[in-house]
Amino acid sequence: MVMERIDARLLKKAIIHAAFVLRQNKKIVDALNVFPVPDGDTGTNMSLTMDQAADELEKTSSSELKKVAEKAAWGSLMGARGNSGVILSQLFRGFAQGIPANKDCVSSMELALAYKSGVDAAYRAVMRPVEGTILTVARETADKMIFEAKRTNDLEIILENTLRYGEKVLERTPEMLKALKEANVVDAGGKGLLFLMSGILEVIRDPDLEISTVQKDDVLSPIEDTSHSKTFQDIKYMYCTELFITGKDIDIEALKHELSDLGDSMIVIGTGELVKIHIHTNNPDLVLGTSLRCGELSNIKIDNMKIQHQETIGKSIEEDETIKTLADEKNDKKNIGVISVSSGQGLKDIFTSLGADIIEGGQSMNPSTENILSAVEETAYNDIIILPNNKNIILTAEQVKSLSKRNIHVIPTKSIPQGISALLAFNPDIAIEENISNMRQSIKNVISGEVTYAVRDTKYNGNKIKEGDILGIKDGKLQIVGADTEEVIIKLVGLMTEGKKDGIITIYYGSDIKESSVKETVNILAQKYNDFDIEYYSGGQSLYYYIVSVE
Repeated sequence: MVMERIDARLLKKAIIHAAFVLRQNKKIVDALNVFPVPDGDTGTNMSLTMDQAADELEKTSSSELKKVAEKAAWGSLMGARGNSGVILSQLFRGFAQGIPANKDCVSSMELALAYKSGVDAAYRAVMRPVEGTILTVARETADKMIFEAKRTNDLEIILENTLRYGEKVLERTPEMLKALKEANVVDAGGKGLLFLMSGILEVIRDPDLEISTVQKDDVLSPIEDTSHSKTFQDIKYMYCTELFITGKDIDIEALKHELSDLGDSMIVIGTGELVKIHIHTNNPDLVLGTSLRCGELSNIKIDNMKIQHQETIGKSIEEDETIKTLADEKNDKKNIGVISVSSGQGLKDIFTSLGADIIEGGQSMNPSTENILSAVEETAYNDIIILPNNKNIILTAEQVKSLSKRNIHVIPTKSIPQGISALLAFNPDIAIEENISNMRQSIKNVISGEVTYAVRDTKYNGNKIKEGDILGIKDGKLQIVGADTEEVIIKLVGLMTEGKKDGIITIYYGSDIKESSVKETVNILAQKYNDFDIEYYSGGQSLYYYIVSVE
């Protein structure tokens, strides 16, 4: 039977299955990454983004197509990781906006136009769109889908021809990007998008297809309920209440104000159309009643924390109050907050000692939009500065601006050294505008270096690379390929200090490096660069043997 329309049930099923197909093939997508370092790879980031979209869809039973699309958009928005995940989330956001309201199904042409709306949104989200990427594959397949929808109403034929055309577009991406051609690979994000499209097509071909649901371990929950850390007597509010509100022009600040007297540990995040609430309260009925005035409620979850507490070991009241007092003192001292993305105990300690709050993440795991948003909403500051410390996290951090009522300022730090330099320039006693100017200026004065290893064979920037080779990276560009970690860091520091007569060399060594080895390396560097001050610290980071700063 020819399928000419798609309804909410089928769209939900198609997106969930598409997430499954991508998850099954994420390693194939990861292997296409041009830069062969152990990073938050494209396939992994796209898959985690889609898993959260699928997780949100599994919670809804709506028969209205637009609401299903909005659920997928919300999940992908909150789950977005890395640049590829953010672009994917914007595709879904624009797609949802393009779906007509109050309809239980749409035609093939309406579906194609909604996809085109998603592509337009994705292009708007990127400051400098680059062709030869997922954007190109999305744009050309959207145009092809509209073209095919003019020729036939058969959705299966439309998607088959669109997918086939998309594969040809993907094959052309190396001609658009020199780095892809040199590495002899196609664009990873574009490949991931085609896996999603193939998953959707499988459901269109067989609407009765049995699909796999999202594994809960695949979705990283950003809201951690720490109520079990209190003693039984310290639990003032009994019910942990969570829900979603779907509405129109929801005033989040007004809603926060109304709910604030009903409990504590409150988080209210979202947009004017979709809001997520988390609150500890003794009156969940009042929370629901207040929320109901804003729109339709869904995914309501109410847990009795005193019952939960009996199954866990609580911390002492004294410890809990000490933590609370320290937090209160910290909040009283500053009007501006700084949130830094970092991993490795040593690096986290450094950022914390300089006054920043920490979001766990970095090279090996990019935090999601919701991870960052939750950290923002849990602080007491109106002005919040975010230090992404990774080029693949900047776009995710920027996305949070539209989701919070706070004044969020993203300093585009692309490395740990830039983040530390920016934080050293921060002064909580001066105006936010002056701080932003000082911090932006400071990152221009630091040279960043990294020593890591190759995770795959490839060719990059004229270098033939074998899996396991030691790589020296200066300001994001691969400069050295070697076999010995010490030799690579010494050569790297040489490149980083070229043209400089003096300065400070700071080395942060990773969890795989012994301090004795670092001391030997520092002694060698001290003899070669005796006009430089050399410092070294335990960063504790995984995967990257050394992170180096020259100022």
